[in-house]
Amino acid sequence: MGEWVQHRGAAWVGGVLDAGGDPGRIATAWKDVLDARSRSILVLESFVFESNLCRYAARAATSMPGRMHYDKTLHVVRPRTALSLWDHALSINWRRPVVFCRALRLARTYLVHVVGDSELTDAGSKLQFSGRLGQAAVLLARFEQVGVADLEASAEQFQVSIVEGNPAQDAVPYLLECYLRLHDHTGNREYLGRAVRTDRAHPTVARGTTWHLLMAEIWLRLADGMPKDDNFALYLRRAEEALRLAGEPSGGEAVQQVLLSCVTAAARRAPALLPQIRLGLRRLNNPFGLGEQLRRFAEAGHPAVELPAALVHALQTRFMSSTEPLHRRLLSDCLRAYVQLEDVGEMDRYLLLHNALGLQDGSLVKTGPLTDELSRIRYADDMLAVAALRDNRSFWIEGVTRLIRETETNTTSCVPLVRLGRELERGGVTVNQAERGLMRARLSGLSQADRWIQAVADGDPGFFYEHAADRAISSPDLVRRNLGGRSNVVTVDDYLGFTNSTLVFKPTTRLCFQRDTEKSAAVQGTLNRMGAEGEFGIIDLITTIPVTDLPHGDAQFALGTEIISVRRFEHGTVLAERLSPAAPDSSCELLKRAARFLAYVHGSGEPPPARVPGVRKEVRKEVKMWLRAILPEEPPGEDSALFEEWWALLGESDLPPQPRRDAHAFNWLVTDTDRIIAVDLEASHWRPMGYELAQLTDDVPALPVDRWDLRREVVTAYVDALARCTDAPAVDMEKLWAAYRASLLVRSVRGLTDRTGGPGVREHGEAMLDELCLDAPADGGPHGPGRASLHDLAIRLRDAWAERRGTPGDAPLRELSEGRRRRISRTLAYHLRHDHGINRDGQGWVPVDTLVAALGPRLKVSADELISVARAVTETRFQVRDGLIRARYGHSRPAAVEYEVRKPDGPLYHCTPTAALGSIFERGEGLRPMTRQWVHLTTDPATALSAGRRHGPSVLLCVPEPDGLECRHAGGNTWLVAQVPPEALRVVPLHQMFATHG
Repeated sequence: MGEWVQHRGAAWVGGVLDAGGDPGRIATAWKDVLDARSRSILVLESFVFESNLCRYAARAATSMPGRMHYDKTLHVVRPRTALSLWDHALSINWRRPVVFCRALRLARTYLVHVVGDSELTDAGSKLQFSGRLGQAAVLLARFEQVGVADLEASAEQFQVSIVEGNPAQDAVPYLLECYLRLHDHTGNREYLGRAVRTDRAHPTVARGTTWHLLMAEIWLRLADGMPKDDNFALYLRRAEEALRLAGEPSGGEAVQQVLLSCVTAAARRAPALLPQIRLGLRRLNNPFGLGEQLRRFAEAGHPAVELPAALVHALQTRFMSSTEPLHRRLLSDCLRAYVQLEDVGEMDRYLLLHNALGLQDGSLVKTGPLTDELSRIRYADDMLAVAALRDNRSFWIEGVTRLIRETETNTTSCVPLVRLGRELERGGVTVNQAERGLMRARLSGLSQADRWIQAVADGDPGFFYEHAADRAISSPDLVRRNLGGRSNVVTVDDYLGFTNSTLVFKPTTRLCFQRDTEKSAAVQGTLNRMGAEGEFGIIDLITTIPVTDLPHGDAQFALGTEIISVRRFEHGTVLAERLSPAAPDSSCELLKRAARFLAYVHGSGEPPPARVPGVRKEVRKEVKMWLRAILPEEPPGEDSALFEEWWALLGESDLPPQPRRDAHAFNWLVTDTDRIIAVDLEASHWRPMGYELAQLTDDVPALPVDRWDLRREVVTAYVDALARCTDAPAVDMEKLWAAYRASLLVRSVRGLTDRTGGPGVREHGEAMLDELCLDAPADGGPHGPGRASLHDLAIRLRDAWAERRGTPGDAPLRELSEGRRRRISRTLAYHLRHDHGINRDGQGWVPVDTLVAALGPRLKVSADELISVARAVTETRFQVRDGLIRARYGHSRPAAVEYEVRKPDGPLYHCTPTAALGSIFERGEGLRPMTRQWVHLTTDPATALSAGRRHGPSVLLCVPEPDGLECRHAGGNTWLVAQVPPEALRVVPLHQMFATHG
């Protein structure tokens, strides 16, 4: 804000911020920006202009100065916002990688809109915007995971930009890097082939150093994994030639050249008898990942295992005397990483760390120290590492003092606090009076110095972790990610990547927190008793933060949230992300370990009483909810009847219930040291034995549905572990197996309509239902009256779901055509809404037979198939009654459909073409039905955006307060209004859409 005021003047900035009082000021102030000598615009300034134009759209549009139009003005603001975000990101770059990536992702949101709405963009600007849109994904991929779809889109955008006139010498290196990132993701060598073909497609273009280095890496990757044959020799020669043509690069490219030269030399030296030459180059995405690359080399096979030592030697030879800060930082990072490899001796560790310190403080090359935040903290960390190696007290004091100073220098960073906490956790810390005085002298000028020194002297890691948690929850420099599932847990990772810790934040109530704490203590006791604390663990509690202490706490968290519990665990990944049916053996091993841990969790409490009340009631509540989602509305009560039949199957096992854990794979974490950590132990009540095993193995796709042998191993691991940790009689394996299989049936039904897991979860649920339908009754004989086998129930549920989703038939669910269902649905909607040649009554109803005949010339469809499509669980556009079908809304022909008039629970959204903004706001027409009977609105912005994109470049509009409109509910998330006046509308800023959906 201060920079903005200094740049524009306080009065001018005040007028822009107070645009609500005079919306005409928005356009005139923007004209000032366009007319200014400096065309640069601050990110904050661009956000304010866009927000004001969007919030006061109706009033601003009618107050435009001569020759200015609302739609064009908004369109010009958005590209300028994209450029300001782009420049902001590049000015930060590796110094603050999380902010860099966040700014770049937001810039990409704007670029997608600007490039898509190119009719309002001049030809010269199109080039820079399309080129940067392609670059965005590539730059992001240097610091974070970018999906294959985004990288594919980026590659396509580069190709388009070259055709449009972007110079190939600028665009092709980014395209080559894009193909390397795609190869990183997939291992598919076709992407390397595309890169080679791209290189050959521009034979006359002058190639720069970057181009040659990228081609050297591409040729080496093509050689990677091959025997030492003629093709290998060809790829190696071409890599060597590309390195020669690269010349003498500088900066990070000089480091890249040394690395690739080392790899080339190792490949050249590799014995011809090796069946495959392993070079380990995949996932080498930027020079700052050099330390991680050393570990990958060490694990890749021959000759890559020789590369860490060779690379360290080559980098020291080339850059030890360099005064360039980037070289010093990268070399010191490499030395730090090499020290952590297992085969490095203590003396070598000391010498390497000593050199790393000399590079960072400048003493080796007689220059100033590295001053970026990461280097400052790593210098302190290296001081502590040397102190531990040599029991050097002065180094320890210096390292701790530097971390304390960093804590007060950067009051938003939690990293030095976490590092101090980890240091104190080692124990044995004593600080005498002389050392306190020395620390106090070195920290003179810091207001809180005594407080930090006292905490160190007390050996209190909790003090530092508590302060780290307070900072982490609002720091812009930390990576936040949901653990997934239904736990509402968020992790905050160390963005500097060297404390190996992740803070876990859980919004909860005090009662749930107490339950979690008590259960955690009981589980930890069991782990200690079983000697399993090295393999399993729980998340260490750091502190709790009252929601009332957080800015905007009420708005951030769900209603009823009282506190945020903060815990810490070693860095790792969610178990769900480590599981895949494509890797059944490794998935099974992880699931067996998790099943053993689940047994220890179940065995940590008191044994269940002879009769546990409420088990059936709790399970009935959730299972009936899943059944209702797939069963037809008629006949009523079918969900209850099916539940009773299923519950009877469980009752046959007569097994004791187990305390509820919520064992789905998002509630376990696998650390980098391969420990499994239990998350979220606050669940209450009880569950049937076997129920949570099914939740663990199949709530996310983990094993092929037909691998019952692997599932049997998981259940056996659970039974064995439960027997070891409890005094209860051994569980009957066959009874548990039957209960587990019955539980798989309803867990599969849950997956059919689960909204949190994506299409893969539904597909897995369908596949499991198909698999259970193949199984005949285990005893091979008839069942008594009112009894159902698991096989019978599976068939009935499978058929109900096939009809409910609009793809009936006897084919397995995996073979039913979703594409055909969509085609029938689209055709049906057209005839019911718009076809003047079809007979229907005044309320829009049409006999099914009439529709079958109308669709016949284009699409052969049966009456049953048509009804099933119209009644599909995902289809809210149609109604079916007594052999009649009608569209609920969207008619261009009059239809007297009666709707319930009521108030929506929140804002309503509508997507409109950019070209329509003039009529909506400048001419004051608002939203009108046009050719339809009603204006269509939705409570879901994503639905509105999806509908709008079908008609080209569009803008998302919002009715923030629909209370003043007479709204009719048309089903699902669709609402109908006769018209919406312009003053009731706002344009949704792109940055708000990014915050919600980006």
